[in-house]
Amino acid sequence: MEEKQELIMIVGEEEGEGGQPSSWNCDQTEGPNPEIEHRIDFEISDRVKDWIRSVGKAKEGSTLSSQTPWPTIPKVPHLLRGTKDFNKFFQPRVISIGPYHHGKPHLHPFEKIKPLCAQEFLAPSQRRIEDVYKKIKSNIGALRKCYDRRPTNKYDDETLAWMMLMDGCFILQFILCKGNIEVLREHQLPLVELDLFLLENQLPFGVLQLIFETADIPSMKDNIKKFVFSSITRLPEGTSGSKKELEEPAHLLDLLRSALLGGDKKSRGTPNVKEMQEAYAHGCCKKESSSQVNWQSFRHIRELKAAGIHLQPSGTWFLSDISFESHFFHGYLKLPSLFIDDSTKPTFLNLVAYETCPDAPHDYAVTSFLCFLDGLIDHADDVKELRTKKILYNCLGSDEEVARIFNQIANDLVDSNVYEEVKYSIQKHYDTKVNTWIAQALHDHFSTPWTVMAFIAAVVILLLTGVQTYFAMRGN
Repeated sequence: MEEKQELIMIVGEEEGEGGQPSSWNCDQTEGPNPEIEHRIDFEISDRVKDWIRSVGKAKEGSTLSSQTPWPTIPKVPHLLRGTKDFNKFFQPRVISIGPYHHGKPHLHPFEKIKPLCAQEFLAPSQRRIEDVYKKIKSNIGALRKCYDRRPTNKYDDETLAWMMLMDGCFILQFILCKGNIEVLREHQLPLVELDLFLLENQLPFGVLQLIFETADIPSMKDNIKKFVFSSITRLPEGTSGSKKELEEPAHLLDLLRSALLGGDKKSRGTPNVKEMQEAYAHGCCKKESSSQVNWQSFRHIRELKAAGIHLQPSGTWFLSDISFESHFFHGYLKLPSLFIDDSTKPTFLNLVAYETCPDAPHDYAVTSFLCFLDGLIDHADDVKELRTKKILYNCLGSDEEVARIFNQIANDLVDSNVYEEVKYSIQKHYDTKVNTWIAQALHDHFSTPWTVMAFIAAVVILLLTGVQTYFAMRGN
């Protein structure tokens, strides 16, 4: 049956002054109380009707997504998909977790390990795997909403629930036995650990909690936190940071981010959302705040050092633990200690990708830290200074490589100015010319023990010469 035609009628009647028709209607027949009608008749296509319905359902869809009991697991935003070597930094190398990369040929060998890990994890509790499966299957609707729809549509409810069970048991067993799984070789352990912190390779923390609570392992949550802390605490004794209580995470990557930042969101600023949107619209890294002076008047650590600003380790690994103190012609910039190895770049890139997603925390603290560090590091000499002050621990072997990594990570990032107050304090000290001149003189003429000794010797010689002259004149 032919669909009934829909009509849109526009009735226009316009009069000029004195009740006369307006000029654009002058071709109409004038008369008492004329009616002027313009009818435009056309049919609305099915495609346009679908668009109209989608507008009506937009608010409903937004409400449903906000009511999801578990946070979403986003894919890497398109903004970062143009990153050089994208697959190397954002896609798993040895093991898939969740539906996004499940079934890829190069990840198939590790699928055989997951049932073994599930059996070993559940064996001590004597819980049947059927009981845990039923728990996950009963929440499969909420689980589907955690992921992008297209990848999960390939799997029915049973397949997706079994995937969540196997992946969750593998993660928990890997954490519980600290990677000592018989079938895993030593060189595979760092790759597995790196894969567990990729944005597109996450399980909702609620799924992990559901599994270990059903298996009756109450200490598992503490083991997970210790595992995350151990991945960032390969620093010397005296470097602290694990005492702060962390909030309930969305997934392992979110837990890692909280551990790096200290877990205290109140101590971190929230950027101006309008300023962030404007900066993204212009496609540039926002380096200047409208309320503060320009951070770009100095470029790297060597310039700060020449201006009398010295580096000190803050004593923690918290990225938010950055401070500056100014004392006459000397300033002290305290930075957290950071361990640099092959996992640094992919981990930071995935943290940046996570902060770019709509459902992530809105403080952009990791992104802002990377922009801050990028402003300090220009070449290898800056890295050497950070390494000498025991702020960076370089396990890559090349200071040039470390400088290149941070410059590449921060490329095209938007700085939300979380550390705006620190930047302002540094700039204020830097702009005080007396401080800069005195510090520059000390740096140029007293930067080595030999110049200091030469200065002392010159002063002593002058004093002795003066004394000798005095007594010679007095004797005469």
